[in-house]
Amino acid sequence: MQIRKYEASNVQEALIKIKNDLGPDAAILSTKRVRSGRYPLVEVTAARDNNYDRTKHRKEETNLDIASLRGEIDDLKALMLGVKNGELIELREALNTFFDTVGMSKKAMYGGQLSRIYYYLIARGISRQRACRLINTLKNNLSAGGVGDYNAIFKFVVGLITKSISVTNGTKVKRVVAFVGPTGVGKTTTVAKLAACFTLEKKLKVALITADTCRIAAAEQLKIYAKIMGLPVEIVSEKKEFKRALNRFADKDVILVDTPGKSRNDKDYMEKLRDFLALDIPVETSLLLSLTSSQENMLDTAARFGVMNYNNIIFTKLDECVCFGSIYNVIDQVGKPVAYITNGQNVPRDIEKADPAKLARTIMEDRLN
Repeated sequence: MQIRKYEASNVQEALIKIKNDLGPDAAILSTKRVRSGRYPLVEVTAARDNNYDRTKHRKEETNLDIASLRGEIDDLKALMLGVKNGELIELREALNTFFDTVGMSKKAMYGGQLSRIYYYLIARGISRQRACRLINTLKNNLSAGGVGDYNAIFKFVVGLITKSISVTNGTKVKRVVAFVGPTGVGKTTTVAKLAACFTLEKKLKVALITADTCRIAAAEQLKIYAKIMGLPVEIVSEKKEFKRALNRFADKDVILVDTPGKSRNDKDYMEKLRDFLALDIPVETSLLLSLTSSQENMLDTAARFGVMNYNNIIFTKLDECVCFGSIYNVIDQVGKPVAYITNGQNVPRDIEKADPAKLARTIMEDRLN
């Protein structure tokens, strides 16, 4: 008999450690909250009998689910006690997760493979609510025999994720495209990459405009890229200058507009940028989200930039991403199509149009291919 103690911020994280360490047949002996408050800590004691007979001790398998539900209830109680006006969305998310997890308590009757894929999704960083939703869809669509085949389950889940990802067909010609986002997400480099792709590969007539007069380096960087590619570029600081530049580039196929990056908490900046881009001609707006940021920061950025009515998302710095499940969580919650993915600093090589199947494989398999 192996008996071990595990500490984690919540019961669910502890269960993932237990499953990975002791396997799906581990039995929960006790759970207790070691620390409460802003940085909670729980301790879970688990055991595994090396001579464990699964057919004789089937109820041991459900102990993990019972402990999981108890942990969810404790988390909900703590959340409800501290709920404020700005936390209602978080509470709603927690409630949805709880009820989905209740449904997952039945997974034992379908065999160990469903449990295995569920905890794999969690380990990849996919939220519990979305993992439960995927498993429930899986249960409703696979035959009893298929549920026991891990490879079939894995491929089915990859297919579900693929179908749920919406993408654009890339930037269209005769289009003004503005790139917005907080400081440091890679707007200027992305503009340069796309400009090179459109010019060298698609043979389009491209012009560049930068409104980022806050950082001299950004404007100079774009001017250097433009000079190398032989492209016209204009630096503007006011809307009337912006309009003049657009008129000057009326013969171009695509006009790419770099914008200044500031804190997503700066509401005044958001409103000014929105008004700046409000023109008589259509402007496609792409929001850039850096995958080096936490999921919470990306979702907060997407929500705050909602005043811009952006059309799509560009994920940057995929090569530096450490939690690939957050890509799926953000896409699912934001509900906007993905236009491009960048995965390095090289211009123009490290950018490509978003592909649902490739993104799904990346989310599930941690591969950039």
